[in-house]
Amino acid sequence: MHFQAFWLCLGLLFISINAEFMDDDVETEDFEENSEEIDVNESELSSEIKYKTPQPIGEVYFAETFDSGRLAGWVLSKAKKDDMDEEISIYDGRWEIEELKENQVPGDRGLVLKSRAKHHAISAVLAKPFIFADKPLIVQYEVNFQDGIDCGGAYIKLLADTDDLILENFYDKTSYIIM
Repeated sequence: MHFQAFWLCLGLLFISINAEFMDDDVETEDFEENSEEIDVNESELSSEIKYKTPQPIGEVYFAETFDSGRLAGWVLSKAKKDDMDEEISIYDGRWEIEELKENQVPGDRGLVLKSRAKHHAISAVLAKPFIFADKPLIVQYEVNFQDGIDCGGAYIKLLADTDDLILENFYDKTSYIIM
């Protein structure tokens, strides 16, 4: 199977993640007894950290850092959701590239949703098809909700390379192989 399209679809469905990490069998060490207190001014620390564009190694099918500040190679969806009023069915959410508001490393940018209560979908094509044969597919992405999230989620959808795949028509019901 060939996978050529990489899709990032933000907004559409609600995700709630709750994680508890409790294990009574795990031994822990009390570091307070042997540790010295160090006062660190967070503003000084963040100004010392310098952002450097990550350089992927190995065979890479897609990597996006948004360091250029442009959406070159990305396609905004122009689709409409089924069975909805015309006004609210269109994928017309606005995207921009900007730095994090909190815990930022100056110069590190990301893709940001700029409109609330809108449908958002954006896509990009892999550099080459991935063939599931003797090697695993590793997908990694980072999500940070700049202003929180009311309803929606952050999804990556990988789709099969098909003749009828049109990037501008990507929407919530587009068939996918991996989400």
